Amino acid sequence: MEALIRLFTTVAPDFQVLWLASKDLLTLNNPYLNTIIFTGVGYPPSSLLFYLPLTVFNYLVAQNIFTVLSILALLFCIYISFKILKIRNNLLMFFVVILSLLSFPTKFTLGMGQNNFIALALLLFSYLLCKERKLQYAGIFLGLVISLKTIFVYFLLFYILKKQWKVITYAFLILLLSTLFVYLIRGNLDLYKFYLTDILPPLFRFENREIYMNQGLSGFISRLFEDINIRKLLTSVISIILVLYNCLVIFKNKNVDLVFSLTIITLLLIDSLAWQHHFVWSLFPFIVLVKYSKNILIRLLIFMACILISLNLPSSNLLRDNVFMGTLILYIINLKLLNKAI
Repeated sequence: MEALIRLFTTVAPDFQVLWLASKDLLTLNNPYLNTIIFTGVGYPPSSLLFYLPLTVFNYLVAQNIFTVLSILALLFCIYISFKILKIRNNLLMFFVVILSLLSFPTKFTLGMGQNNFIALALLLFSYLLCKERKLQYAGIFLGLVISLKTIFVYFLLFYILKKQWKVITYAFLILLLSTLFVYLIRGNLDLYKFYLTDILPPLFRFENREIYMNQGLSGFISRLFEDINIRKLLTSVISIILVLYNCLVIFKNKNVDLVFSLTIITLLLIDSLAWQHHFVWSLFPFIVLVKYSKNILIRLLIFMACILISLNLPSSNLLRDNVFMGTLILYIINLKLLNKAI
């Protein structure tokens, strides 16, 4: 109860960043140059559009509305995952809800005011609509999620290689509309130019990637090697291999649920800054793998991966890569199940 009270009464730093940046968007200030913003803004201008309705409220009210939306999005993600996979097991759904609420990535997402659950909800809804052949709506929601969370542009690969051209077309229309809205508010696209030239390039550097909270491939390699050039080479080569293999799987394999699951896991691995809170996106892969695994040993390994991803350990702990290791276990299990499904 105390943790719940704190959630609604203390500042969520990442939400505050985007809330303040959205106010700058309206007042024609440059949000990327706002010195009172906690960490600076790493999102493109289109992402700020989603926060504009909340700027009519004072900060604490806006944050609480966003927190409630995030919790509802978490529940929706679980519900829609079961719907996508046609699982009718209320006890299992309840168990997944409890495990999700207890995991550190969930607490991190909610406490920081991250939009991870909202983004995942949009992504999964788009995927469900695609499976139901409602392709134009699938494209609209795909465009919305990419506008909100740019890293999800990676899922264009899935739809391109599956030749879902209507989904791609509508997604691009939404992206163009979001850019147009920014233009109508600002009267120009200078913010996009500033973002592309001053904000985006530093996000691809390899310095300080060794921090414990970065649990993707770049974080794992950075904790092994101090030399920046080695970090860059190994991360780039392995990431390219993972992406190319993901593309091959998308193109050849017919089990779209397992393919989509692998695509999510691959994104988590190759994301240059895969913070612990991003790993709430592994929710769908967990449910997929539980459904398609029949072997008790495999299910035990999935549960072990769940524990590893859910933990938050001291950065000095010998197991500094627990989330990465858990995700790697999921990746290997996903590949094994895909090989059976061919």
